[in-house]
Amino acid sequence: MSRHSWVFPAACVALALAACGSKNNDQPAIPYAPVNLSINLTSQEYTRLRFDNGAVMLPVKGPAGDGGVKGVIVVRQNANSYLAFERNCPYQPYDACATVSLDRNSRLFMRDSCCNSQFNLQGQVTGGPAPRPLKQYSVSQQGSLLNIIN
Repeated sequence: MSRHSWVFPAACVALALAACGSKNNDQPAIPYAPVNLSINLTSQEYTRLRFDNGAVMLPVKGPAGDGGVKGVIVVRQNANSYLAFERNCPYQPYDACATVSLDRNSRLFMRDSCCNSQFNLQGQVTGGPAPRPLKQYSVSQQGSLLNIIN
C-alpha cells in the first residue's frame, strides 16, 4: 500500500459528508433553556402518567421547576419508561406560536397549530414542515419521583 493510497478513501468521506447538507440545516436550532423538573407520579395532577401513552404538559416555570423554552411534554411509554420533549416546535422555533401540544381530541399525537407539523408520542415527525424530531430531554425515575433535565 503506497503512502498516498489513503487519499482516495479520505476524499470520498469528505465528499459524502459535504453532500449530507440538508434542509435540517435550513432551520435554526431550538434555543437553550434550562430544564430541571421533578414530578411526583402519585400526585393527582399527573394521573395521565399512570397509563401507557398517557401524557402531560408542564409549563416553563411552575411548581415542578424549570421547563425549557416553551414547556415540556412528558409521555409514559410503560411503567418503567418515560419520555420528555421540548414543546418548542423545531420548525421556525423563534416564531411566537411555534408550540407543540397534545392533540386535544385523540391525545394520540402531538402537533404545532402554527405550522401544522405533527409528531408521534416518541417525538418523531409524522407530518408537516418540521425538519427534525422534537428535542428530547433526559428522564430518570427514583420510586415515584420523575426527574427531567437537559
